Amino acid sequence: MLTAAAFLAWAKNAGPGDTITYHEGLLSEDRTSGPSLLPEKARAELHRMAGHAMGLAVSGGVLLVQRRLEPGRIAYIAIKPKDHQPRRKWS
Repeated sequence: MLTAAAFLAWAKNAGPGDTITYHEGLLSEDRTSGPSLLPEKARAELHRMAGHAMGLAVSGGVLLVQRRLEPGRIAYIAIKPKDHQPRRKWS
């Protein structure tokens, strides 16, 4: 499992067009106690890392995409963009 620190290090050092898969599974379920089969510590780390991913996406530091691998399993991928522009204003 990718840690928040490893994700942030990748984002800092990645070049334009570089990608990283930051999670495979169902991110919303894997972050939530109850449906998640992950231990609490792993779930908390995933929650931190996903928060960093979203923060970087809002600031334009990464683009976030998804690729369906099979039913119930999605690859969550961050892409380092060529430019660093905010993509959307979140309220």
